[in-house]
Amino acid sequence: MKILDRYILTTFIKNFLSTFIILMFIFVLQTVWLYIKELAGKDLDFMIIVKFLMYFSPRLVTLVLPLTVLLTSIMTFGNFAENYEFAAMKSTGISLQRAMRSLTIFILALAATSFLFANYVIPAAEFESLNLRRNIAQVKPAMAITKGQYTTIGEDYVMKVADKQG
Repeated sequence: MKILDRYILTTFIKNFLSTFIILMFIFVLQTVWLYIKELAGKDLDFMIIVKFLMYFSPRLVTLVLPLTVLLTSIMTFGNFAENYEFAAMKSTGISLQRAMRSLTIFILALAATSFLFANYVIPAAEFESLNLRRNIAQVKPAMAITKGQYTTIGEDYVMKVADKQG
């Protein structure tokens, strides 16, 4: 691997990791807001909430990854253009396709990894997430009952609770 390829790849990966962490944090916060109704006021342990978020995080990776690649590409190539590094590459006779070869290989490897992740990790995490929600409802039945709505308990009973305390 040539020095230029290594430089472009390390710059891209640094931006990629920082962007991925920031976007993942934003999407996890959005997930918390979506499921706050199920989590708040249920007297759940902190570790159960962490498990809940950990099981929902793999689903977010498929949403975050394309945004991360887009933003990282814009940041990296914008920085190269701002510092006239593309002009320096062109003046030495290096084409844009040649400069992007290492990134193309990295993105193809990332796409293959993302495909395998979506096929194996996400279904397992979804199963564990549904299992955790069922277990919480069995251990704490008050969590399964929602105030002012019809709730199915088991397969035989449907009830509506006007008000609940404790």
